[in-house]
Amino acid sequence: MRLALPTLVLVLYVVGSMILWLPCRPWVKIIAAFFLFVVGLKYIIYERVGGSFIAPDFSPPLLLIMEFFYSALLILVFLLVVKDAMALVLLVSRWFGSSWFLPFTQTIRSAVLILAALGLAYYGTSQSLRVPGVRTVEIPLAGLPEELDGFSIAQLTDIHVGPLLKRGWLNEVVARTNGLEADLVVLTGDMIDGTPEKLREDIAPLKYLHGKQGVYGITGNHEYYFDVQAWLPVFKELGVDMLMNEYRSIPVEGENLILAGVPDQAALHFRQQGPDLSFLKQTSQDGLRVLLQHRPSSISHSDGVDLKLSGHTHGGHLFFLKWLIANFNGGLAGGLFDYDGSKLYLSPGTGVWSGFSCRIGVPSEISLLILRQYKDS
Repeated sequence: MRLALPTLVLVLYVVGSMILWLPCRPWVKIIAAFFLFVVGLKYIIYERVGGSFIAPDFSPPLLLIMEFFYSALLILVFLLVVKDAMALVLLVSRWFGSSWFLPFTQTIRSAVLILAALGLAYYGTSQSLRVPGVRTVEIPLAGLPEELDGFSIAQLTDIHVGPLLKRGWLNEVVARTNGLEADLVVLTGDMIDGTPEKLREDIAPLKYLHGKQGVYGITGNHEYYFDVQAWLPVFKELGVDMLMNEYRSIPVEGENLILAGVPDQAALHFRQQGPDLSFLKQTSQDGLRVLLQHRPSSISHSDGVDLKLSGHTHGGHLFFLKWLIANFNGGLAGGLFDYDGSKLYLSPGTGVWSGFSCRIGVPSEISLLILRQYKDS
């Protein structure tokens, strides 16, 4: 219901901003408003009819159709806000003697906005399903030993294998990741949307993931929605070393890289152990400290962390929603951040959640992170 109610407010805005003013018969306006109302009920339909708000039991084509129209609704709202803002500016300008009006008739403007919303929704939905490209990011770290300069980490996050993204898609992601020949491969949560019984075959390609120093993972919030205790043994069988408030000391040419990981805070809602960094602060081991934590937050050297890798936000999905998503994640949506000398890399995600399958201006990625010595110029 948290997402259903705001969506219905958006539906009312579309009705008030566009549908009511269309030069057509009342019954046409009623049908159009009713259709938008049904589209706005998407999440309720997922939960009540599909059996799950997170991963509804619908066929992929039906799910994509619903996602397409929902995305078109959001994009249409954005376009209408731009149009109405321009109309307001022109109205004020006429108070000062101008004769400016919006171009074209209400009918033509509405038709153009609807077609634009549908076209962008089609593009964004197709983008969300593509096999992501590789984004290479160099991360300068103060005090990084020379032996670790150039050390590479391939990060996959928010894969969301489930209703839409299947085995074939994951096979290609794994192949593309292995082609990077990274020193380390990490999975920072939300790997699945479904139970092991339903997804065992689809998630199986993870067993072919390879990093020179191993493959490590942590839980995201979605693992807890589908019985995390049933999933942990599956991940272990697939060769993913899951870090649950623990760390591994990885020797690299005489230096140590301490890789730590914590469970997602959703664990607390399921009466399980949540994230606790005390284990990292108390260890006496020296070395570069890299933390895997699904949700982003600010860090500093006082947390005992040099670099944190996170996901969860999907980068905001749509470029005009970045500010909103960031508002719920400590002001962060995606990118590389610096806090008191510590670094945070927030990936926009590798896959897509079936409950919001659209990306515009925020492409998915396989992140290749290269550690570099910080040189103060």
